[in-house]
Amino acid sequence: MSRARDAALAAAAALFSERGYSQVTIRDIAALAELSPAMVMKCVGNKQELFLEVATVEPLPLPACPSSDLGQALVRDIFDRFYADTVEPMTRAIMLRLTAPDHQSVIQHFTSGYVDPLTERLGGDVDARLRAELAVSALVGFATMLRIFGADACSQRSDEVVRRYGKLVQHLLDS
Repeated sequence: MSRARDAALAAAAALFSERGYSQVTIRDIAALAELSPAMVMKCVGNKQELFLEVATVEPLPLPACPSSDLGQALVRDIFDRFYADTVEPMTRAIMLRLTAPDHQSVIQHFTSGYVDPLTERLGGDVDARLRAELAVSALVGFATMLRIFGADACSQRSDEVVRRYGKLVQHLLDS
């Protein structure tokens, strides 16, 4: 049953992040996982339980770099995921939040995966929290523009964008 469970979880994660909670059915998950709907229910429970299990937010990768280079490194990481054609956790988090049956759980995952680690890296105080929230806001906006709206000029000039947008993010981190 482990293979079936793993297949159901992988299918659910892909479909929920692509379409959102309300646009995915157990039948959709079963079809993608190559299982019967009954097997999906047996392995993982109902749709809401399945969503809550896979609606995780990948923690923000905080590169091991000097603090003065963190803004550019975070922007570079977004480009690295874009060019590798891997899931962008920031845009995935937006989709999960907008469609979740339980919005608070996604907000909690997002905060603990993005804002909290950056706050800690910046010193952990109230001002560090504000700077972390502002920087994460800028990163989410950039990731959304790149992934969802296409940002052709940005994708063609990534080094220039890392330099310029990285400075903006760095300013938010430092001020």
